[in-house]
Amino acid sequence: MILKKTQKKMLSSHFSLNEMIYSETAINHHIDNMPSETEIENLKYLCEKILEPMRQHFGVIRINSGFRCPLLNQRVGGVGNSQHQFGEAADIRCCDKDLARKYFDFIVAHCVYDQLLFEYNRCGIFWIHVSIKRDEKNRRMRIENYPAKH
Repeated sequence: MILKKTQKKMLSSHFSLNEMIYSETAINHHIDNMPSETEIENLKYLCEKILEPMRQHFGVIRINSGFRCPLLNQRVGGVGNSQHQFGEAADIRCCDKDLARKYFDFIVAHCVYDQLLFEYNRCGIFWIHVSIKRDEKNRRMRIENYPAKH
């Protein structure tokens, strides 16, 4: 039911609400991951200011994780104050470290952001975590955890 309601709701020209709330974990554990109106407005701002410019520049970009309700955030091991819970953050999937570096550098050069993290795990999976706040001053905090070898 939620999927049908959200499939058509667009947050920006190329991002749907469904894309920003989709979670296999939520589906598998029957978690209602529907954001409030305020959280949807935050997601729109994130899409308009960061994700849409990226998609226009790079073509398709894939979101690993957008909005997470508190239960879903807890289930996936997110930090307690995660900006994902407020619709302010997204994790962008990257096929390799070079693409992750291009995404990271694009955001630094062209976007306002609160947090920007270059992340990867021991399995060699890379992603960019980016967040933005609508109503507060954005810190432009970035952690360039770029691996020397990998």
